[in-house]
Amino acid sequence: MQYPPSPPATVGTNPRNADEVNALVGTHLKAFLACRGTIEQDENFMLATDLTAAPYYFTDDQQTEIKSAIGALNTSLQAVDLTFISRIVGMFG
Repeated sequence: MQYPPSPPATVGTNPRNADEVNALVGTHLKAFLACRGTIEQDENFMLATDLTAAPYYFTDDQQTEIKSAIGALNTSLQAVDLTFISRIVGMFG
């Protein structure tokens, strides 16, 4: 006779041990660094691009709005101190 497996000790996705905490934090911080790099690329593209011209045809106000949003976000993300983030994800430099 087979018995069904025991139910899990907890419900949800809370980390159960140090390895899971490290894996989750590492994954989140790597995603942050990737996003930070992407936003920086976006701003570099937008600084060099006239979004009111073909093939985009944004209005002047729309161009200002999107470039301002990306610029402000990039400025904030670049200001984050990466000392501990780099240590945690294993990037020293």
